[in-house]
Amino acid sequence: MLWLVFAPLARNATAAALREVVAEIHAGAKGAEERAELYTALLVMATIDPWGHNLLKELIAMVEDKEEGLLRRTPIIGEMIIEAEQRAEQRGEQRGEEKAIVALLGRLFARRIGRRPTAEEERSIVERARAIGPGEVEDALLDLEGDALVRWLAEPMRPS
Repeated sequence: MLWLVFAPLARNATAAALREVVAEIHAGAKGAEERAELYTALLVMATIDPWGHNLLKELIAMVEDKEEGLLRRTPIIGEMIIEAEQRAEQRGEQRGEEKAIVALLGRLFARRIGRRPTAEEERSIVERARAIGPGEVEDALLDLEGDALVRWLAEPMRPS
């Protein structure tokens, strides 16, 4: 049973494969305490994530579905789950903000230049909006003419 906890480290780890691992642990562990220990180790291995599978959230949901809140009641793992959920929420909010910046300021860029911004220009718009604020970037988009605006987005940002 112990070797099952290393499944998230496999190069070809998938949600389906981990679902089978969770089922094996559930069926094969000698009791609730052993299951909790194995699930804890499984989640710790999933946090390592050497191949960028990002399966921790799905794995937590699988175990919680199977064990009806066991992990959340386990002190250290419960805290880890809450922290992971908060980080995921923050990343989601950040992505939403970036999309909004690109949508609004990218549209303004397109109107000024006559084309959509490239991926690199979009990245520069977002980075500048974070560094100096979206209002300052909007001002630059309105004040600078075509080539000057493209040059401004291409040049490295000066440290503040």
